[in-house]
Amino acid sequence: MKTKNLEAELTCETDYFSARQDGSVVIFRPKGNQLLSSSILKIKEAILRYFELVVEHPEARIILLMPSRRKAQNEEYLLFFDMLRSSRISENNVMRLYRAIDQLIMNIIASDLLFISADYGRILPMFAGISLACDYRILGEDAVFQNPGVELGLIPKGGIAWFLTRILGKGKALEMIIAKESLSASEALTLGLVNRCIPIKNFETDSLSIAKQFETIPETTLKLGKKVVNNCWKDLSEFLEFESQELFKVVHRRHFYGEPSVEPSIQRV
Repeated sequence: MKTKNLEAELTCETDYFSARQDGSVVIFRPKGNQLLSSSILKIKEAILRYFELVVEHPEARIILLMPSRRKAQNEEYLLFFDMLRSSRISENNVMRLYRAIDQLIMNIIASDLLFISADYGRILPMFAGISLACDYRILGEDAVFQNPGVELGLIPKGGIAWFLTRILGKGKALEMIIAKESLSASEALTLGLVNRCIPIKNFETDSLSIAKQFETIPETTLKLGKKVVNNCWKDLSEFLEFESQELFKVVHRRHFYGEPSVEPSIQRV
């Protein structure tokens, strides 16, 4: 009876996300464009509370992170900082966003659950960082990693530099975090940044099928494997705080506000 109650709680629809359980896999999908949301702290707390609920569930072992159906785009990222320049939002909003991303990433790393990221279309850096924190990564063939912060004199937020340096080495990591060019799904696969690249047709169904392959692996093996691999990443928390502070310094400088206003209608591929 207890299990049934917990299952009912895991399959839910909230203001911030939807989730449903399929065996030991929980399919989690955020709602809306949370980049410009004034409720970022409430969103973060709601997500972390839900992840805790999944951890306590006797059957759930895997969280499949699906993208929002209303994804933030380049122009919205640029608009966020344009609103900062024009004092329509405060600098505290920026730090709240950075800290929320940091906490989500560290929760994914520390959790006993296996996190699988599945994404497609245009992907902003902070969501790429959350994806890199996951234990397994799936991309749709149309996926494109974008780096709009370069136009503002910023680098990507989300531990991108930390992850890329460890995966690709110092030289390639630096090349990528300062690049204006987008990175395609096939390029990401070749570089080893993702595990699978699949057709966009039936993307959620196929992603779930891949996630369910992990159900056959003993729970202790999954937990121990993740634990020993992530033990090599003990300095991630310190890096994320350093990254947030350095980005905030740039945002705080006067020249950041003195630059020409960014047109939110800019389109990039």
